[in-house]
Amino acid sequence: MLSLRREELPSEWDVVVIGGGPAGITSSIYLARYGLKVLMVERSSIGGKVSVNPIIENFPGFPSITGEELSRMFHEHARKSGVKMLFPDEIVEMDLDGDEKKLMTKSGRKLSAKAVIIATGAEEKKLNVPGEAELYGRGVSYCAVCDGPLFRDKRVVVVGGGNTAAVSALYLAKIAKEVIVVHRRGKMRAEQALTERLESLPNVSFRWNSYITEIIGKERVEGVRIKGEKEEVIQADGIFIFVGVKPNSDVARKAGVSTDENGFILVDYWQRTNKYAVYAAGDITGEPMQIAKAVGEGVKAAVDAYNRVFGGAYGSSEQSWNPVPCRSDEI
Repeated sequence: MLSLRREELPSEWDVVVIGGGPAGITSSIYLARYGLKVLMVERSSIGGKVSVNPIIENFPGFPSITGEELSRMFHEHARKSGVKMLFPDEIVEMDLDGDEKKLMTKSGRKLSAKAVIIATGAEEKKLNVPGEAELYGRGVSYCAVCDGPLFRDKRVVVVGGGNTAAVSALYLAKIAKEVIVVHRRGKMRAEQALTERLESLPNVSFRWNSYITEIIGKERVEGVRIKGEKEEVIQADGIFIFVGVKPNSDVARKAGVSTDENGFILVDYWQRTNKYAVYAAGDITGEPMQIAKAVGEGVKAAVDAYNRVFGGAYGSSEQSWNPVPCRSDEI
């Protein structure tokens, strides 16, 4: 946190940004550079999920960088831009009606702002089996696009039966030597066209009515133990898990922000929600859950907030607020 002792942290802000991942960081930097008073609240560490990613190789300008290093750069850039940061802490209650938004943190701070940007992200659902947490980043992944190239000509396991699992398996089949799909049901839940394409590939096989009971390995993933009609150990170099995603939108929903049936916040082109001067950006709005996408949405939210809420390029804050919510992509 920026050298602000508890008693020195103001309660009134132009914008409060909730979440310190790529979307929240980007929004905060843009808004601070516009000359606004910005507070970013992050419940864990700056960078969000990025900070625990062992390697990132698909963010422009950084052919290969650790999540820890990129998060450190995010933090420093925000600090130099004048963003004030409060972490670890989190927003637990919000009143988003009216021109003054009121927020309460877990530590008991009362905050107010003219605009709020929600960038609280989403969390991949876990299998919660032995070896999963211990080998994360060492063969355990929740993102095929992020980590797939690391498994070229290797053997990988994909867990899940929905569209995300199917699309990821198709992508991995172009890279890996062999892809084994493990699904707890007798057929995929994914769209029929995706399933048919997957089943036609010579290097893709299936373990139906099966589930993972253990991920095996010491320094890296060496295999998985599955249970179906019989117990089996599959030798593999990596495991990609796609059993669902949970958006961190509970507090927003309680405050009246509209979400889709999966809990992802509905936004229009400029990331506006159904609440005046309240935006959402990043993973909280749905797929694709990528750093570059989050950064782009953070930019749009910040630019529109400056122009529409604070006058900005329009010269007046008296602008219409007519968001047309779009449904988040199906997970």
